[in-house]
Amino acid sequence: MAFTLESAQAIFAETGKPSPIPGILADFNRLSLEDRLALLWYAYTETGRTITRAALGAASMALVEGMLDQIKQMPPAEQTRVMFDLARRADTPISRSYGYFSVNTKLGFWYQLAEWMAQGTVAPIPANYQMSTDAQLLFESIKNLDGGQQIQVLRDIVLNMGFDPSVVPDEAPEAEDFQFERTEPVSTERIDVKGVDDPTPLRYFEAMNSDNFEAAVALFEPEGALQPPFQKPIVGREAIAAYMREEAQGLTMKPIEGITEVLPDGSKKLKVTGKVQTPWFGVNVAMNIAWRFALNPKGEIFFVAIDMLASPEELVNLRPPSYR
Repeated sequence: MAFTLESAQAIFAETGKPSPIPGILADFNRLSLEDRLALLWYAYTETGRTITRAALGAASMALVEGMLDQIKQMPPAEQTRVMFDLARRADTPISRSYGYFSVNTKLGFWYQLAEWMAQGTVAPIPANYQMSTDAQLLFESIKNLDGGQQIQVLRDIVLNMGFDPSVVPDEAPEAEDFQFERTEPVSTERIDVKGVDDPTPLRYFEAMNSDNFEAAVALFEPEGALQPPFQKPIVGREAIAAYMREEAQGLTMKPIEGITEVLPDGSKKLKVTGKVQTPWFGVNVAMNIAWRFALNPKGEIFFVAIDMLASPEELVNLRPPSYR
């Protein structure tokens, strides 16, 4: 059978449990702007303390130093207005520039603001401020997530702030080249995944771990698709490459185990579970991930979905009932 995008999205879908993250993000977006900013600040000062300073130095922060210094020199009321503009995705010069930053740079931007807020250099959360009951309950929900899920929530929050450049497309700032220097040497070890001997997914993981996105994208068929966690599929090699350059710099993928099903026409369905470490959160915190591959008869990737697992237990609960 030839895959369609819809049929590929459905492969092995029954083996996963619903993740709490989409609901948490939806609840976050329903909060007031004040509560969103307060919750983000608390996330950085409490939940987010696993962010590493080494990563901060690697995250192309030179790209935003001018903007950060500009905010630092503003009167407190204007500093607060800038942060509100970012949270409400306003069309302002700072918000537009922020919208083009990579996710790593956005994480670094808010990390620096949180540090300055804690020091009093940038207008802090007022001492008498009280989050709403909904915000407090949501913050408790975030604190109860595992470390990898907290990473995903924090990434999605900062990613979806600032002016959306797709609303009024503009040329991206030339300085933002989406480069991220790894703080640890790239692993050159051959990747082995229990239960998977097809070379395509193995080459995919090896290419991604070396930030060789050109090699990774070459594994896709021309109109192949990649579906990031909680997002719609990204279709076509050019669009996939742009996504990888922006959001996958510095990731370390550690696939552990997989299953493969060969279809009558020679195409394949594979599911691989493992962990992903991000350069921002050190080696002790990782996201539990499942990759669902649909390969065409030529061994090219027609589709790969990247799923955030709802619990660490799913890493060892790979096989659906029909495989046990």
